[in-house]
Amino acid sequence: MKALLRSLRTWWFLRTIDRTFDRAHPELKKRREAIKAAQGQHRKTKHLQDELQQEMTRLLKAGL
Repeated sequence: MKALLRSLRTWWFLRTIDRTFDRAHPELKKRREAIKAAQGQHRKTKHLQDELQQEMTRLLKAGL
């Protein structure tokens, strides 16, 4: 049960962060959608995910 609650809390937290970024930086939402589309076509997306993560980290450090 604790694992389920932890998973739910993590999902909610990450969703909240994603929505905050989407409002402030719409281009990040487009990148995330492109990654999902590539995964649906079974293409490699590691480099796209790394770029997105670096950009989000940079924005967090800069204070959004």
